[in-house]
Amino acid sequence: MKRSTRIIFSLANLLSMATFSAAQSDQIPAVPQPKPIALLNARVFTAVPGQAAIDRGYVIFDKGIITAVGAGDAPSLPAGCEKFDCAGLTVLPGFVHVGSQLGIVEVQQVSATDDRDEFGAYHPEIRACVAVNPDSDLIPVARSGGVLNTVVFPQGGVVAGHASAMRIDGWTSEDQTMVARAGLIVHWPMTEPIVAPWMDKSVDDQKKDAAKNLKEIDTFFDNAKTWMLAREKDPKTEGDLRFENMIGALKGEEPVYFVANSPGQIESALLWSKSKNLKPIIWGGAGSASCIGILKEMKAPVVIAGIHRLPARRADSVDSIYALPKKLADAGVPFCIATGSDPSNERHLPDHAATAVAYGLSRDMALQSVTSGAAHIAGIGDRVGSLAPGKLATLQISSGEPLEMTTEPVVIFSEGRRVDFGDRQKRLDVKYREKYRRMGLLPAAAAPIEPVLKPA
Repeated sequence: MKRSTRIIFSLANLLSMATFSAAQSDQIPAVPQPKPIALLNARVFTAVPGQAAIDRGYVIFDKGIITAVGAGDAPSLPAGCEKFDCAGLTVLPGFVHVGSQLGIVEVQQVSATDDRDEFGAYHPEIRACVAVNPDSDLIPVARSGGVLNTVVFPQGGVVAGHASAMRIDGWTSEDQTMVARAGLIVHWPMTEPIVAPWMDKSVDDQKKDAAKNLKEIDTFFDNAKTWMLAREKDPKTEGDLRFENMIGALKGEEPVYFVANSPGQIESALLWSKSKNLKPIIWGGAGSASCIGILKEMKAPVVIAGIHRLPARRADSVDSIYALPKKLADAGVPFCIATGSDPSNERHLPDHAATAVAYGLSRDMALQSVTSGAAHIAGIGDRVGSLAPGKLATLQISSGEPLEMTTEPVVIFSEGRRVDFGDRQKRLDVKYREKYRRMGLLPAAAAPIEPVLKPA
């Protein structure tokens, strides 16, 4: 490469990095909750299984913890309590997204902003929280859609590393981290040969590749278990950072997320995890309707990675993915819904759940699939995902019925802290409304962008 060409490429990279670093969020994290807060006269969706919506109720929280939830008028309030009249508004838990990329990639085409992948095929020592950028400009966009907790997945390789459960507010990634090791990620190989015009390998070659890949995974886990047992007998056994970070998974104390979509992948992953006494969760799950028997036997939850996608197989009906949550719910298989897409679209998580409602899933189950059900699968259900005394006050106040596309959050609280609700889209909206007002195409007095809570 010529020197002049290298200079041009270097300048282009520097300019792109400068541009995207300048686009980082400048929002200031919220302060701890200064006084008790009571949300009154609201329609309350607790997302607790078996509990109906409260048409007129209250939610009270103090020091970041919910202290009371109920119907009708609130009981005596603590001294100094800040009261808000939420008549006409809805209070519900923040959404929980399992399998997020939020904070570890900003622009997919710019490698300097993409920390999803690590070199090599086996790196269980990786923790997603270490790579999360707390100043990502996509975080405010996601929380404007009501996504207040995420489980961030690393990618790349076969054993990609550990997922991390995160909150959406904080100065640093350490502030945002709830659980650093929330599950080991394993990308399970294809087990069925693909017959398609684009596939350049024969069926026999694909079968050989599958057998080789499965053998490598089996050997890696066996080696890790051998090291763990040796370390237990002799603490002086030479350390191995990779194997040390697999102990929780090998003992069944930590779940293993198997990224698998086809029925063959799912069944193979579950049978293999059974032989290793692992605690499996299927992430992807497009073909899980064909695996209900073994899913129930293994008590393995499914994270459906996106409702808005095409059928996985040619023989599947066009609505097979849309109707999948209903089939799993009817069979009693625990599940939750994710978007399965890049972080710029995480704000659409409730839209995926709403589509499942249109194809038979009850509204309550759909709401739970992105709140309490998702939090339970992620291992943080004792803290977030539902509105009940003792839970963290991570909740949203929205303009209407949960999961409706026209419903928008108007105020959000993360563990009792009232979080800045601005984002890039809102700033652009203000900018261009002003442009068209100056052009005489909008009235001088525009409606406020965000509704404001009224003191009670």
